[in-house]
Amino acid sequence: MGTVEPTAAPQDLPGATSYRGKHMIDLPVDDAAWLRYKGISYWLSPTVDHNAEVVCWVYLLSDPDLELTCDIYDETGQRLQLGRANDGDLQPWVISLKQEVSSNGAVSWQDTVPGTSLTFRLNYRGSVAVKDVVVPVDFGQPVAQALGGRKLYFRLSDQPLAFTWLTEQDRQRPENKTPLIYLHGYEDPDTGLETIGTRLPPIALTRQRISEAWRTAKATGYFDPAVFPNVPAASDEATRAGMALAVAGLDETTVVQELTAGGRLVVLRDMAGAFTYRFVPAPAHCRPGLVLVEHYRLTSLPARYGGGRTIKTFSLLPGERTSIRISTYKRSTESLQKTSSILDSVTDETESEFGRTVSSEQSNQANAGKTFEYRAEAEAQGQANWGWGSASAKVSGGVSGSSNSAREELTKNISNAVSQNTARASAKRDVQIDTSLDVKLEQGEEQAVDRTLENVNTSRTLNFVFRQMNQEYVTLLHLVDVRVAFFNGHAESRDEVALTDLDRLLADCVEPASVPAVRKQVLDALRGITDHEGRARPEIVRPAGADENGPFQIDTTLTSAYTTPDGREHTVSGIIVGVGQQVLRTDGVVVDSFLGEGDALDAYSMGLQEQAVRARQLDNDRQEAENERLRLALQLVQKGDAAAVGLYQRLFPIPQVVNQIDHAAVSTTPLPLPADEPTPGGTSNGAAAAPAL
Repeated sequence: MGTVEPTAAPQDLPGATSYRGKHMIDLPVDDAAWLRYKGISYWLSPTVDHNAEVVCWVYLLSDPDLELTCDIYDETGQRLQLGRANDGDLQPWVISLKQEVSSNGAVSWQDTVPGTSLTFRLNYRGSVAVKDVVVPVDFGQPVAQALGGRKLYFRLSDQPLAFTWLTEQDRQRPENKTPLIYLHGYEDPDTGLETIGTRLPPIALTRQRISEAWRTAKATGYFDPAVFPNVPAASDEATRAGMALAVAGLDETTVVQELTAGGRLVVLRDMAGAFTYRFVPAPAHCRPGLVLVEHYRLTSLPARYGGGRTIKTFSLLPGERTSIRISTYKRSTESLQKTSSILDSVTDETESEFGRTVSSEQSNQANAGKTFEYRAEAEAQGQANWGWGSASAKVSGGVSGSSNSAREELTKNISNAVSQNTARASAKRDVQIDTSLDVKLEQGEEQAVDRTLENVNTSRTLNFVFRQMNQEYVTLLHLVDVRVAFFNGHAESRDEVALTDLDRLLADCVEPASVPAVRKQVLDALRGITDHEGRARPEIVRPAGADENGPFQIDTTLTSAYTTPDGREHTVSGIIVGVGQQVLRTDGVVVDSFLGEGDALDAYSMGLQEQAVRARQLDNDRQEAENERLRLALQLVQKGDAAAVGLYQRLFPIPQVVNQIDHAAVSTTPLPLPADEPTPGGTSNGAAAAPAL
């Protein structure tokens, strides 16, 4: 790309550009620290008993002190009559799915449960102020076909909470309450994956239902949340139209294949406000977790500016003349987009391209899926999500070392993305210099400059070297804010708060006895942040008030300074965690010229040139002597020295100017004069006089 030789003053450099983005880091929290509630999980056996396809067994599994109860309703709202069966120590309920009917002597089987869905209302005996857990399941096919010969299990057990609002719901119940229960989710018996209770389980995600939901989405812009949980509900027509336009190129077959394979469709807005889509893996488990949501800025500072690569050389022979045209890379909208860089421009194209590059740098695709899952909302926030860094308590240095390791991974990803973005844009920034014999004026939008060059030398060539100017940029990745969130892998569970609300968040998801320890973990992770030089910067966290043990907050007034290679010091907000240097081509051109070493004249011609130079020198010497005489005369006049003036006049007499008037003689014979008149010379008339001149 070339080096940078400083040639520009600091005040001539372009201004800085800045991009915003978020990075998430998991915080390790002991499993025993989470609040636990009675969660209901359910699953459907994968095997089918073909000898008993007319019934379905429903198993209710719970602790002896909490006997689980269940009422089942069909899609018409009618409560089903259940039977009992024996299965060892278990006594499952039995749903009769088909009944034998006879007509005109012919025997056939008829479905007894209408429709494709069932609603299960679960509770336990003796519960006080406990609402039923309602589990609607749409199987996407007739109930008899979906459940015939299969076993459906519901299990009530201690589970870590799936939502922070469960705690608030528990607080609002009366004091004489019994244990709260909630729907934890569906457990796939084949893969062991858990689906959160608010989402459609895999058993109901049939190809037919996906196809119907997709056709509706394409036609109206409404995405069924049961089928597309990561596509937000559009509150206005413009948003629906934007989302429909984003997925216009998707076909039904692709969507069905992706969703049945375990993928999820995500539609969201980028930093420019445009909608985009992506398929991400479905979350594997409903396990609670704490997340540090770190807000970063990537600031690009212009540094040195100077000549770079040689783009053109040409020579003029003695006395030769030519024209040159310098054309820059800014020729059209398309080329301008290709040459845009995040370092020196802010465009939709640069933001989108940079976001895609950062996303591709994530080595862990599961973490990439978590990033999209966390950001499920459609509203554009003006900032990108720059990935997910996984922390681990096993990393040397504890929680602080773990989170710093994740930040180092982010710094590497951002640095690689900036390098790729800069290299791509710089490679497109070509400056062309064409030589021609004629100067032509072309009309159009092309930015070009025509110039005429001539070699006035008569014996040596004149050489020109054109170099494209380079701009050096220093990129600073600095942490400006941190928030804390509860997240269990599903977007519905996200609860993000500022550090000042950390105590409220912990009270809603952590056992009271474990709150101080978890709180210390969070603060240690923040106080252990190191800058680009490896120095700890604990001052980013400070008390929100006068109490040193009270709520804490992020110091958003914190600044960091960095000195660029050209000696200028720049101050940015937050903590600088990464520094990079990039060189970017510009449309500026600098030209140098030098004479060729060879001489193109023989001895005779060289002599003629020498004599011509000598004659010119003599003329110059004569003119210089005349100038000296005039200066001397002025000095004598100013001094008023009469003797010196007289001497000057004798040395440099003023030449007399004689005006000669030519005239023609009419006759060469003088006219005779009267006798009594004297001649003009005083002689008598009788003497001849010489004519007067």
